Amino acid sequence: MKTVTFIAAIVVAITVLLAPACKMTPPELPAQIPLGCLMPSSTTPTWGPNLIKAAQLAVDEVNAAGGVDGKSLLLVVEDEGPTPASALYAAHKLVEEQKVQVIIGGTTSDAVMNIGPYLDSKGVLLVTPSATSSTLASQSWSSWVYLVSPEDSLQGGVVAKLIKDAGCKKVATIVQDTIYGRGIADMAEQFLKGRADIVASIKYDPAKLSYFAELNQLKDKQPDCVLHAGYYSDSAVIYEQARQSGLDGIPWVTSDGVYDMPLDKYLEAAKFMEKAVTGTVPVPDLQSDAYKNYAAAYQQAYGLAPTIFCDTSYDGVKLIAAALKKANVYDGAAIRDALGIVGKDYRGVSGTITFNQSGERIAGNYGIWKVKMVGTQYQFVMTGQSVSFLKP
Repeated sequence: MKTVTFIAAIVVAITVLLAPACKMTPPELPAQIPLGCLMPSSTTPTWGPNLIKAAQLAVDEVNAAGGVDGKSLLLVVEDEGPTPASALYAAHKLVEEQKVQVIIGGTTSDAVMNIGPYLDSKGVLLVTPSATSSTLASQSWSSWVYLVSPEDSLQGGVVAKLIKDAGCKKVATIVQDTIYGRGIADMAEQFLKGRADIVASIKYDPAKLSYFAELNQLKDKQPDCVLHAGYYSDSAVIYEQARQSGLDGIPWVTSDGVYDMPLDKYLEAAKFMEKAVTGTVPVPDLQSDAYKNYAAAYQQAYGLAPTIFCDTSYDGVKLIAAALKKANVYDGAAIRDALGIVGKDYRGVSGTITFNQSGERIAGNYGIWKVKMVGTQYQFVMTGQSVSFLKP
């Protein structure tokens, strides 16, 4: 009997000792709250570094206003690098070494696709300012990712609207063979169904140096219009070679990946774009007081105007701060759940933000741009009214 009593006492003691471990309460907000920043810090001309500047501006403003319940934010930057693999390595450093529970960043859809499963396994929230693929929301780990920029189903609809409004009946698509390029093409083709025939659907490797074979294939189909989706580095090569191939006599419609190309560096591409290309890009309400104040603060802090996705990088940090305040604990799951609450009709500098249950922004506002010679330089110039699009 004594033996049984002794064993029972041990069991009770072990149960008491293990109870806190089995039912751990989330840690309180530390005096200095680490906010992971996963962006390319060395990519030129502006893609990553300017987004980091926008995130830091938001952090500085939060701290100047008293922080999160008196606790300051600390932006912990890791270089995302140029590839999805380098992004995963940087995310690993933020989580394992810096112990972050929330990250602003993951600047491309392919990077987010690569790091999503890892962040899911660690219970870490990712708030991306610029990944836009519609496929991200359907992944098993998507509950750990919020998209601050409107996703590609919205932009695909705007691109399709431009093509439809131009009266094009024969459309060729030439897009990056990435989830970004395929996403734009798939969505645009869905919106064009019954309104235009897709006479060619070409997907290319963005790392190639020559696209003459793809361009000749496109040219043989004699389309009324070309839909293109790529990033500026591969697009510069395609546009230069398209000009050489005589493909500047038909309209091209493209998306935000081309916007902000350093036109002075790629003059042949700029000449092609001036003649043939119309593009779309997410834009904020430039006339709102919120945007004007933000843009002025950015200009004062860094001596330059904010560029593409700086507004969503800034909004992403402000949303994270609001979620941290609501959660009042430093725990990825709690911050994620709080973000779903504060992310309803949130008035950001990029416009009003509402997330759906998949973490997607449900509405987007898009500017239509052309490339024009202004003085002695080629520049991106907005044309006409912006186009609003609501996710069905």
